[in-house]
Amino acid sequence: MSKETDPEAGNRPLAEEATPQSFEDNPIAEGSPGRQSLESYDARAAAQAEQDELPPIKLMLIPMTCIFQGYGAYVVLQHMLKTKLVPEGDKAAASAFTAATTFMHWGKLFSRVGHDIVFSFLSTRHRVYLAMALTLLGVLVPPIFVWAMGSDWVGWVFVHFGLLGVGVGVFESTFLSNISPLGKNTKAWAIMGAPLGLAIINIFCQILHSKKVLGLDAVWFYWYIAITMPVGMYVFHHYAPKQGVVVHQVNIWASLSSGGRWLFAVIPFLLAKIVSSVVMENTPGWFYVYAPPVDDPEVPLFSPSGTTSLMDKDLFFTIVYFFVLVGDAISRRIVYFFPTETRAQNVMWLMVSIACSIIGFLLQVPIIAILVWPAAFMAFWGNGMCYGVSAKYFDKFVPKEHNRAVYSLWCMLGDLGGIVGAWGVDFVNHILCPEHYKYVCPAPKKPVAEAAASVVQTIASYVM
Repeated sequence: MSKETDPEAGNRPLAEEATPQSFEDNPIAEGSPGRQSLESYDARAAAQAEQDELPPIKLMLIPMTCIFQGYGAYVVLQHMLKTKLVPEGDKAAASAFTAATTFMHWGKLFSRVGHDIVFSFLSTRHRVYLAMALTLLGVLVPPIFVWAMGSDWVGWVFVHFGLLGVGVGVFESTFLSNISPLGKNTKAWAIMGAPLGLAIINIFCQILHSKKVLGLDAVWFYWYIAITMPVGMYVFHHYAPKQGVVVHQVNIWASLSSGGRWLFAVIPFLLAKIVSSVVMENTPGWFYVYAPPVDDPEVPLFSPSGTTSLMDKDLFFTIVYFFVLVGDAISRRIVYFFPTETRAQNVMWLMVSIACSIIGFLLQVPIIAILVWPAAFMAFWGNGMCYGVSAKYFDKFVPKEHNRAVYSLWCMLGDLGGIVGAWGVDFVNHILCPEHYKYVCPAPKKPVAEAAASVVQTIASYVM
């Protein structure tokens, strides 16, 4: 009996000899590695699509808010603590206090990835509990030892900011990784807790501290933060995925060793994080540029040399922090409505976020006070947009077992950018303030070259 042939291929047998073909030659053959990979990809995509449709657990905003209220102790409450602890004119104590504040940055920086070494015996979920406990202990140091016990030892400031830095540093990456199985809708709400927590301290506590309102002592704000922390811990405990639901996370060192699967693709997100953090941490310069005399705390709105159209300094900075909140919070939420199905789309939105950060930075150059409000909005819109786009991309495209590692690396590089931005405050202020005015740029400035040399020496002192 003759073999059936393909009429368009001469006498070649029709598919009879195809069965010996190897799986490598036919990558989608049944049971082949190629088919298995394709099926695995389809399964992951289906699981991700199902996860993305999960209803939001909006209460997951609370743990993030509680932690970043603790972070807020580094901003506005730092100045109140210094006033309480450091006698006026004591330059040695003032220098020690300034050095102690850097422990916030160093604590965050080293704990971002250090938790995978020091706390490797703990699960991701338990590291979140530990981080919140460390932050709570850090918040309790000033009200107990400085206010209640009346101690004037500056060493408490090192303990205070060191614990805060480690707590915040461990929390952010582990928390974001742990709640990833709850889906993008929950993540969109959770990440808004960062600007909200900072705003509660920077806006409302500053208003309540103002002598024109209630004149509340700063100790009450520390107690408020401490009391709310257990609330955040309870919400996390009740709503966060339990260990059996969460994908096992690879140690960061093992994750980086297999980084070819994901590391190259996230480089744009890491660079965008650095840029947004540099700009964001350079904004403390506002306090040095717009630093009117203590006995006449006014800010001229339309000209650095102006003596009319003045606004109370506390009110001015309250409005600044309002624009920070609006820009940072809304941009984090709105990016979850943007099309980000491809890597090109994600990179495009990252470029937009970087442009917003740079515009916000450049709006400070004319040293016109009223421009600080849109500058704050744009700078922190860029930061929030970078945060939201990155979180959305990591949860969707980075392999699940590397989720904690990529968040840790991303946060650590953001801290490096923050340290560079903080170091650059004096240098930028020297550029912005070539002249001295009554209400703006209060002290005569050194030449730019000397300021740059000062920054280099400061960096060298930390590195060495």
